[in-house]
Amino acid sequence: MMEEIAAAYRQRMQDIQQKLDGLKARYNLYAYGRLGIFVMGVALTYFLVSFNGLVGILAGLASLVLFLYLVKLHTDLADHRDHLKRLAEVQEDEISFLEGKWDHFDPGNAFIDHDHAYSSDLDIFGRASLYQFLNRTGTSMGHQQLAAWLRFPEQDQAKIRARQAAIQELSKDIDWSLNFQALAKGHSEGDTDQPSVILDWLKQPIYFLHHPVYKVLLWLLPSLFALSFAAWIIFDLPAVKAATGGFVFPGWVSLAFFLGQLGVVGLNLTRTAEQHQQIGRKSRMLGKYGALLREIESGKFSSEVLQSDQASLKTEGETAGDQIQRLAQLSYMFDQRLNIFAGLFLNGIMMWDLRYLSRLEKWKEGHQADMSHWFEVIGQWDALVSFARLAYNRPELIYPTIEEGAFHFTSKQLGHVLLDPERRVDNNMSLGKPGEFLVITGANMAGKSTFLRTVGVNLILGMNGAPVCAEEMAFVPIPMITSVRAHDSLSDNESYFYAELKQLKKIIDALKEGAPLFIIVDEMLRGTNSRDKMVGSRKFIEQLIQLKGVGMIATHDLSLGTLADDYPDFARNKRFEVEIEEEQLRFDYTLRDGISQNLNATFLMQQMGIMPKE
Repeated sequence: MMEEIAAAYRQRMQDIQQKLDGLKARYNLYAYGRLGIFVMGVALTYFLVSFNGLVGILAGLASLVLFLYLVKLHTDLADHRDHLKRLAEVQEDEISFLEGKWDHFDPGNAFIDHDHAYSSDLDIFGRASLYQFLNRTGTSMGHQQLAAWLRFPEQDQAKIRARQAAIQELSKDIDWSLNFQALAKGHSEGDTDQPSVILDWLKQPIYFLHHPVYKVLLWLLPSLFALSFAAWIIFDLPAVKAATGGFVFPGWVSLAFFLGQLGVVGLNLTRTAEQHQQIGRKSRMLGKYGALLREIESGKFSSEVLQSDQASLKTEGETAGDQIQRLAQLSYMFDQRLNIFAGLFLNGIMMWDLRYLSRLEKWKEGHQADMSHWFEVIGQWDALVSFARLAYNRPELIYPTIEEGAFHFTSKQLGHVLLDPERRVDNNMSLGKPGEFLVITGANMAGKSTFLRTVGVNLILGMNGAPVCAEEMAFVPIPMITSVRAHDSLSDNESYFYAELKQLKKIIDALKEGAPLFIIVDEMLRGTNSRDKMVGSRKFIEQLIQLKGVGMIATHDLSLGTLADDYPDFARNKRFEVEIEEEQLRFDYTLRDGISQNLNATFLMQQMGIMPKE
């Protein structure tokens, strides 16, 4: 199945290459054409000016218009070419993924948080993490949304089912999702190039748009400059000179208006610079987000979540995508002030800085309330595409049944989605009621920790509406907390043992608040003596049962298996075994009933020469 999917990706890449080959000739034609028009325009203008200044200027302007038109065509074609290249790169990445190579995806190191309830223990972020395995996001909003969903999965059954339907629909429209992903990767967002900066700008007060003085000056001074400059040109024409008896309109008048406009702009340089820091140099990022919104708006979808988002983007007049593209254009035009020569010229003839600040403020006034939601929609769809790509690449995964009532969990052939399907060993597992715990015993490396993560990761995927790695799975959503890895802190003078105790206390405190909680604990109280460990572990599990927690406890302490005798309705023993055959360890990673019988620490130490063989 995976080879068929990879073949489909390769076929798309071949089709894209054919399109790129077809674009090459047009791209070169536009490049040479704009160069030719520029050279011819300069030569023609120079030649005609010597005969008639006005005709020469008109010819120069016509050449400039044609040149700019060819520049636009060339730029649009270059953007299309670059998009096709990114589309090919996206599919090349997916082929690598299918081959088991996915370390080129962002691992989400920025989201690593050892204080989070479970993300560090279950390898949700970081190298070889669930986030890296899933992540296809290309926007900062998408990065953050995917991380937020993995850290705080949905608990509402109806919303999970609705998201399942959205992911299923997106996974079936692979061409749309690939195109969306290529658009999202069109511009890499830097620290100063983030949607949060735009949202901060939107919160700033409006100043120029409704200022009575600047409203007049922005219309009056450019008009007076244009009129005086036109009069200077017109009254210098021979025919006009003859008709007016040699009257010459003084050029210093237009120069005075030119300098006056520069003066007004100069008085506002501090305010202008502050505004430019927030909204300037954002045109490429905004252009990308606008293109993504247009892609969302143009799609034909039937699922509730996707249709609802599309409906929320509708505005009076232009679409949300067009509105953000408009803001991108305004930001780009505002950036022209950065060229010292263009800035002086444009500010001198039309107070460019203040004019575009006023236009930006007008845009802000009209869409201030909408922008945050538009960004949120982009982030959600970017994250949904990541889940949809998992569903497309791994069609053997299933969508779990989301059930109602008190927590219960059943699964058949449950496996860890990050493991190689050809080598992975799957197991059946069920938990039926609050207060029930599986006490899992087994030798070192027998599969206990992997199984704990398998259950945790599939619950997280299931609560996000994503497909899970199982033949069957049904569950009631539930918050999760784990204690698998303790992290000491030199800065807080905190040992591993104390860090673990703090995490165990968090579990007890959360249960005492009365909320349902799924608990995963791996080998508790490592840092104390055997007697304390046995007594403390037993008391802790008894408290979990009494407080109606539910979950799994993995341990090497076989004495904890007796909990099933004292709490037959709430404690069940499960085990992973290891066999020693001809001086070799054999693991089958199969979950069985009962208490483990075989341990392997002494054997491993002897095999590694740490202790002598008997």
